[in-house]
Amino acid sequence: MKRQEIIYFSAFILSSLLVLSSASSTGAATAKASGKVSPAKNTWQQEWDQCLAGAKKEGRVVVASSVGQEVRNALGKAFTGKYGVEVEFIQGKPTELIPKVMTERRAGIFSVDLFVGGAGSIDTSLAPAGVLELIDDELILPEVLDKKAWWGGDLFWCDPDQHYHLMFLADPQPAIIINTKLVRSDELKSYRDLLNPKWKGKIAWFDPTMAGQGQGIFIGLANLMDIQFLRDLGKQELIFTRDSRLQAEWVARGKYPIGLGVKTELITEFIQAEAPVSVNPVAEGTFVLGTGIALMKNMPNPHAAKLFLNWLLSREGQIVASKAYGRQSTRADIPTDFLGKFGVRKAGEKYVKVDRIIVQRGKEYEKIAQEMWGHLMK
Repeated sequence: MKRQEIIYFSAFILSSLLVLSSASSTGAATAKASGKVSPAKNTWQQEWDQCLAGAKKEGRVVVASSVGQEVRNALGKAFTGKYGVEVEFIQGKPTELIPKVMTERRAGIFSVDLFVGGAGSIDTSLAPAGVLELIDDELILPEVLDKKAWWGGDLFWCDPDQHYHLMFLADPQPAIIINTKLVRSDELKSYRDLLNPKWKGKIAWFDPTMAGQGQGIFIGLANLMDIQFLRDLGKQELIFTRDSRLQAEWVARGKYPIGLGVKTELITEFIQAEAPVSVNPVAEGTFVLGTGIALMKNMPNPHAAKLFLNWLLSREGQIVASKAYGRQSTRADIPTDFLGKFGVRKAGEKYVKVDRIIVQRGKEYEKIAQEMWGHLMK
């Protein structure tokens, strides 16, 4: 072959390759634009299938939480019914569960896969102890990773800088409820109105010295008002309890007509029962308290744990959880018609995310609460 012919032939080959490459790129772009994903790109489905297969082999997932029987039954029935993997709950108060889990781990016993709770138990105790796994890489489902599906346009990490604790519930937590027959709403326009001498001996507060809603309100008030306000409030001969239902009943019956830190689901329940109970909004605003999920290091059932995590955060899982807890999901696509009006976030309203304050100053405020009122809880 002559030299000139070789040059022409080489140019022809190069031109053909460029055309083929262009056609391939155009085809890929067209497939992407049309929403058609090639099998190679559908990696989440492969990961999900592997996770499901592994979970079925493990046969169970172990969740530590303080949730009641109704929530445990609802979550367990829905999850097991869908995947055939059992959910074993280790139930107890955070003050009981955390020492138990930590003692076991020091002995080389790793019995818990996931921990469900608030910032007071997870972010101030488990996270600093270094026993949690980062959650990011364990999220598989596209509907979970879709930021538009979540309140505020993103996943609600309790600590934005440390993704150990992902909040799946976050509802308004009214600090004050009143007995409407004994307290007029206009008598409590500000938190400072609680200092009126007429309310001495008439305020019931859910224990603010331990992790939970009562302590959340304490921390919220400490941040929104100041510590001196809380010290002045302590002079009002406050009544403390660790029985949330009893507290709500006290307010409803008028024994103590003002309640601080009453659980939202109990407020809704008593209002639906036509008890003379109402949330009393104040000028300073409303708090939001959340419940989230965390992954333990050295999980005994890692596939089942990942499966449960993703299912719980899916729309299906969140509908089950929101109904069972009686609290609003952090997903934005979950119905709220089964919740009371006081338990639903309002568009455009600013809420103080107490959980993030707990992450930053929780231990400090918890110590102050213990110093002020710890002796009354024994």
